[in-house]
Amino acid sequence: MATLEKIRNRAGLLIIVIGVALFAFIIGDGLRSGSTLLQLSKNSALVIDGNKINIEDYSQRLSEMQEFAESNGQKLTDEQRMELNNQLAQEYVQTIALENQTEALGVRVTPEELIALITGNGARQSYQAQQFFANIGVNAEDAREVKEFLNRISDASIKAMPAAQQGTYLLLQRQWNAIVRMITNERLSTKFSALMSRSFAINKIDSKYLSGVPSRDVAVVRTMSTVLADSTAVPTEQEIKDFYTKHPKMFEQKIPLTKVNYISVEVRPSAEDYAVAREEMEQLQTRLAQTTEVAEIARNYSESFAPEFYLTEKELDEINLSPSLVDFLKSSEIGAVNNPVIENDRYSLVKLVGKKVAPEAVYARIIVLDTVNTAKADSIVTAINMGSSFADLATLYSADPQTKAQGGYLIFPDSRTGAMDSTLTEARATQMGLDTLYKVPVGKAFAMEMGKTKFILQTAQTKPAVTKYRLAYMALPISFSDATFSEKYATINSILASGESFEKMAKMAEEKGLDVRRGVEISSFSSTLGSIPSSREIVSWALKGEVNDVYDKVFRCGDSHLVIASVAAQQPEGIKPLDEVREMIKDRLTVEKRGDKLAANLLAKNLNSIEAYAEEMQVTVDTLSGVSLLARGQASPMISAHSMSIPLNTVSKPFRSDYEVVVVKPLSETDKSVGMSLDAQLKQQRRALGQGLGYRAFGYLVNDLKVEDNRARFY
Repeated sequence: MATLEKIRNRAGLLIIVIGVALFAFIIGDGLRSGSTLLQLSKNSALVIDGNKINIEDYSQRLSEMQEFAESNGQKLTDEQRMELNNQLAQEYVQTIALENQTEALGVRVTPEELIALITGNGARQSYQAQQFFANIGVNAEDAREVKEFLNRISDASIKAMPAAQQGTYLLLQRQWNAIVRMITNERLSTKFSALMSRSFAINKIDSKYLSGVPSRDVAVVRTMSTVLADSTAVPTEQEIKDFYTKHPKMFEQKIPLTKVNYISVEVRPSAEDYAVAREEMEQLQTRLAQTTEVAEIARNYSESFAPEFYLTEKELDEINLSPSLVDFLKSSEIGAVNNPVIENDRYSLVKLVGKKVAPEAVYARIIVLDTVNTAKADSIVTAINMGSSFADLATLYSADPQTKAQGGYLIFPDSRTGAMDSTLTEARATQMGLDTLYKVPVGKAFAMEMGKTKFILQTAQTKPAVTKYRLAYMALPISFSDATFSEKYATINSILASGESFEKMAKMAEEKGLDVRRGVEISSFSSTLGSIPSSREIVSWALKGEVNDVYDKVFRCGDSHLVIASVAAQQPEGIKPLDEVREMIKDRLTVEKRGDKLAANLLAKNLNSIEAYAEEMQVTVDTLSGVSLLARGQASPMISAHSMSIPLNTVSKPFRSDYEVVVVKPLSETDKSVGMSLDAQLKQQRRALGQGLGYRAFGYLVNDLKVEDNRARFY
């Protein structure tokens, strides 16, 4: 009882203690929850309409895209990596916009529909699927082959493979998953566009103006508003503010921007470097003139071309040589070497190694043998050389349906024009590994192998003889020396080492002839800083920097650009401040005021002919055809409206149209309905409007999404 009494007496204190404990528990849990949410936000590359895109998932997708892009053996530059990064970000935004809308509309792609698009069974096969299968050697038209491939890249199949093979198939699996996403999104987009194209109607007023209004041929004189240099035609500060207030959408900034100030210098070869390069060029010129082993010399230069084959004049014109070098080769004797001049900081040397008159190209026939007929190769060759018909034997034995149907003739698209071609020049045959066609007599068949495939070839006939050329080309770039680079680096580094503010450093830089730029805008989408090549590192730093930060080292961008960078401003998304756009508004209003004043001045002259206006405006009379209330081409909305609203052969009053002052005179009128019924015109308009409506509607959806771009934290 005593204990109970003590508890009753201290109940108030106990309640306070329990309350504090509960509060601490709740707050602690809330803080932990808030910390988790904050961490989720920090780990998000993008937040799109509330959907957080985890950086791990984003990086995985980006790595897949980069792997695919580099699968041809070509390394990506920083700029190319950023282009892929931006492409992926746009893909995420567009996918979420599309999924949000199609889900709300009840539009989806069923598994059966997706399979049909992949295999072509029951629907037109997706172009992306066709291209993917073609690139990996799977016959897209063979459902069995497609199914086997899909089974091969399943998780279960890959796990059962030897470890050495798993990496290759995992990469294929990731690439295929990306293709499936593309196919799905494209199908959703098609359905959405189809739905949008049926969601409008042309009312009676639209019908009248789209189909019932005639068009006119119009005489027009026009001049730029800026010809009036009038200091009184300048907007006031209040007019600038009013325009800014009335047109907020014009100044909307969808993503955060960073403004960067920078000092830069491009390291260029010095006079001494040019002298060294000239000496090297003269030595190379002498060696080329004295040797017949040009290929051996060419191997020492990264930019060189010394083929064993001959080129026709047409091929010579199409390779990447300057016209002066091509003319030199065509007009020189064998063994001649040009006297090069400096072009784009390089010497380009060519030697005419050989010249001959020979067939321009050959017509080739081929029989591709499968594993069953490979053993018959020698007997087939013998039969052809004994007089048997190549076409008949191709029909009987060739495993290639295309050449079989063409009597064995090789026909392929020209690499330059895309037109089908049935001839092989010496250069092209050599590049394809088929140069033997030029080494055997016409009509003689022979067998050869490429990889595991054996086939029979024959030079069926030749084209007429032409002059052909064999050449050697070497480029000798003129580069700066280490001493030249060190001198430029010391100059810009001494400015940074001064420790002064950016403005004081900029003044020093200008005195030394360095380039200074201010207020250059970048965003998370920027691959470079202005025109500085390979400057993504500066962009990444600046996006995360504080205002007035100056990077403590000189950036080296690419081989030759040195940069001191400073963060000038961090500008959040939203409506741009008036100070940012004041000059732009002022310029626009100045042009409008000058246009209005020029139009008023012309009107006051009481001119009564289009020719008189042309003389006064010091321009010539032009004629626009097909002007109607549908403004297009050179007929702006104002020109169209004035041209269609005054009687024929009447001269309009001078008026302003954008940045021009214009006078029009309608000359003649054509009934728009002639040759086409009203119903046919309306159908045509519906088709035209329907095709564009889905695209525009999707653009609005994407534009209205709230996107938080955090990629600058990670890239």
